[in-house]
Order: sequence, then structure tokens, then C-alpha cells
Amino acid sequence: MTTTMTDTDVARWVSDFGQWVFGQLDDIAGLLEAPLSAPAPRRSDLAIEQRCHELLADPQTPVAGAGAVLAPDVLADAPYWLEWWTVESRGGTTVIAKLAAETDPRAVGFRDYTELPWYAKPFESGQRHVTGPYVDYLCTDQYTLTFTQPLVVDGTFAGVVGVDVLVAWFEEHLLDVMEAVERTCVLVNAAGRVVTSSDPTWVTGDLLRGLPIEAWLSGDEVDHAAWSATRCEGLPFLVLSPR
Repeated sequence: MTTTMTDTDVARWVSDFGQWVFGQLDDIAGLLEAPLSAPAPRRSDLAIEQRCHELLADPQTPVAGAGAVLAPDVLADAPYWLEWWTVESRGGTTVIAKLAAETDPRAVGFRDYTELPWYAKPFESGQRHVTGPYVDYLCTDQYTLTFTQPLVVDGTFAGVVGVDVLVAWFEEHLLDVMEAVERTCVLVNAAGRVVTSSDPTWVTGDLLRGLPIEAWLSGDEVDHAAWSATRCEGLPFLVLSPR
């Protein structure tokens, strides 16, 4: 017997997934509080490698990248620093590698990550943030959702902790829920960009324009002629269904 799902069930699945992801970020942040509270912490003090490897090596998790990105001048031996690992499959073998990013601001290949939304938004708001879907040319080279939250040590912003989730994985698992809903469901972010949809008319990255996304995310009751919206608690996502 097939169980019929609703828009609310889809939104709950997305919210529960986000809660799990941010729980992992809390764990990573907890490992950094003591070393970053010490005088003049150094790169060698950042003891998160084992936890990140556990996340990346577990085939039951959707994590494609994990780590921390430090605020400028937090470390004594590096003005900028990414403590970040990625995972990929090579010939059926899982390979975990530390991201080799240029962190010397004097170098030609340096890119100031403090200007990127996955860093800048948590810094500006003090809140958790989800960037994407976007093609992550820095790490995965695929459509990605990057979950980040502020790393606060002794009351001071010290950077962000985060994980990358491939949209392909997210879509594969969410569609199991969406396809049990009798009508079309389209998951969009705060910009109205499609994350995934049960109708191939809309694909990842498409932009739905002219919708009261901000009002819906704020919880306002907006009667729209073409769409109904259900919020995903704790995340900047909406489940939209055509009326």
C-alpha cells in the first residue's frame, strides 16, 4: 500500500535533514573552541581532522566536504586559513584529501573567501546559512549546497564551520518523498532558485521570478494565485506547489 505524502511532509524531511547537518557543525565547532581560546593558536592546533574524516568516509552520510574557515588573523602562523577536507570516488575507491587553497594574500591565485556568501552571510547575520544550489568550482565542481554557521570563540567571531552536500544526493533522497505527494512539489531557496522538483519542467538552478519568497519565509500569509508555499523550519527553503 502506497503512503500518500503532503507538502508538509516534504518540508519536514528537508527541515530534519538541515537539523542533522547543523548538528554535525555543532560538533566540529565544539572541537575548535579550546584550541582557539589559547593564546596565539596555530594551524597545528586545529584538531578537527578526525571528525571531518569520519563524516566524509561514512557512506551513509551525504557530506562531500567538511571543515572550518578561519577569520583573518585568528591564527598566529597564517593570516587566512581553510581547514577543509573533500571526498571523491576514484575507480570505486573513496579518496579523502585536504583542500589545497591559496591562502597567502600576496599570491596571484589568492581569493578572499571573506567575500563569499557561505562566509559573509554568517559573519554579517550571526546566523546559520545555506548557500546554493551553486556549482562549487572551489571544491566539488558539482551543484552543491554549502551549510555554514558562525564559529564564535570567547564571544568573538572566529570564522565559520561548514559542510558541502551534493545536490545530486539531496535530490535523489528527497524525490522519494516528493513522488509520494499527489501534486507537484518544487523546493526553492530564498532567492527563488530551484533546488529540486518532482516535475522535470523545473530543474536545479532554475529561477522562479515574481514570487513573494521573503514574505513566505517570514511566515506571512500570502494568497498567491499560482502557488502555495510551505516553509522548511530552520532553513531558508520553501516547498512550492502549483494551485
